[in-house]
Amino acid sequence: MGDLKLTVESTRSRAVFGQASELYTRVFGYTAADHSLNPKLLSAIVGNGGAAVAARNVGGELVGFAYGFAGVESGVPYLYSQAAFIDPAWQGKGIGRLLKQEQAMIARDEGLTSMRWAFDPTLARNAHFNLDVLGAHGVRFVPNYYDEPFSDRLIVDWPLASAAVSISPGLPSLPSLPSIPSFPVVDPTALGTTLPRHWGRPVGEGDVIHVPIPSDNPAKTLAPAIVQALRAAVAETFTELFEGGYVAESCVRVDGTSAAYVFVAAGTRDAAPRIRQAAR
Repeated sequence: MGDLKLTVESTRSRAVFGQASELYTRVFGYTAADHSLNPKLLSAIVGNGGAAVAARNVGGELVGFAYGFAGVESGVPYLYSQAAFIDPAWQGKGIGRLLKQEQAMIARDEGLTSMRWAFDPTLARNAHFNLDVLGAHGVRFVPNYYDEPFSDRLIVDWPLASAAVSISPGLPSLPSLPSIPSFPVVDPTALGTTLPRHWGRPVGEGDVIHVPIPSDNPAKTLAPAIVQALRAAVAETFTELFEGGYVAESCVRVDGTSAAYVFVAAGTRDAAPRIRQAAR
């Protein structure tokens, strides 16, 4: 694993599952019992078609973990990755990508052709990693995914043929996207409690639609009233776009305060000539 000196591999160890439960609580700061990660449940998942992968440092300490289970839609099975989490001291070192790639290899070995997972669509950094770095694409928006506040989720699908390519050094080879338009520059210190008019709203028409959002975690940088308005705008826009047959292909930084999703009409995504966008 290069200079990181990591071991990333599948695991069925109950001891590792216990360590993963502790890491999960520490990473996310959860205190409620219904947000805990149950080692017995992990054992059952892995023993019945699921997969768990662990990243350990040279001293054997668990620094990253991911797990998932088999799902099926319209008779087609896939691996659903429920969670991936990394020790804060080890974040930003590419471990998330290594965990996903290990899950992909397990899924392919079981004859599966895709992976899926869910994430908060207002988090531009996560969106860029999932859509641009890994090469997944957003296929569905689900409001209140966990039947609790702030649990709107974007569901992504990751074809494992693309995952096989991305295991090689460098970014996966994906078709590229049209140039992203410029948006008004936002001064977060001057926002007060008003959501900028363009955040969360569709821009453009036809086969390509852009949806700008904050480039940083809104919950950490913006007033609660703005975050609430942003989530409502994103939910309305994403619902309309997916119902209209669009697929989320990318999310890249536009300037110091905004990023932008790129949605492409599903019927044109494979045929459209596109050039890969890099984060700015």
